[in-house]
Amino acid sequence: MDAPTPRYRTAIEATSLIVGPALMSVGDLLHPAERWDPAAQVTIVSTSAAHWHLAHLLLLIGFLLFVPGILALTNLAANRRPALGYAARVLMVVSVGALSAVFACEMLLGHFISAGADQTAAIVLFTTFQSGAVLGALLPGLLAFFIGVALLVVALASKPGPLRWPVLTLALGAAFILGEIILAEVLLSQIGNVLCFVAGVGFALALLRGRALDEVQEI
Repeated sequence: MDAPTPRYRTAIEATSLIVGPALMSVGDLLHPAERWDPAAQVTIVSTSAAHWHLAHLLLLIGFLLFVPGILALTNLAANRRPALGYAARVLMVVSVGALSAVFACEMLLGHFISAGADQTAAIVLFTTFQSGAVLGALLPGLLAFFIGVALLVVALASKPGPLRWPVLTLALGAAFILGEIILAEVLLSQIGNVLCFVAGVGFALALLRGRALDEVQEI
């Protein structure tokens, strides 16, 4: 098969930058309340298991669809600051696996409860997920996403241009999402994902209008 033309690749990247964060925003807006306490969280999920499952399904699909956009952004960063761009790409690709695992585990919890599991078993499952053996192993991959975004900011916001405001908006959105992970306040990630969607639209418009195309190196 012939490699896609730059026009097709740009269309795929722009679509990814919009559709991925859009689905994640919708998923997070459907997300029930969240608590670190396993018993409290299981009680919440048991009253809204369908919303819990759908929210994490949309988050998973949205983040996977965001991958071409991640590759586009890190390519732009590599054209300005090669070492930073490459490091951002490695970190953000690594984070895809960790975040996907988290979304899948939380989907499992929702489906487990909706399938009729009692609260004691669900609490054991959720506690196991939160353990150092599971969540602790995923933590470096989760942090890799936020470090990668920080590197994008250094590379893309260092000089004025059409990419500065989207990357700063993306960083602000990532900061809100990190706050939600720490504080278990869903409102923070809802704001964060909407900000990431706004940033994605900004990046996509820059690509489609040709403002950043001259910075993209063909592979």
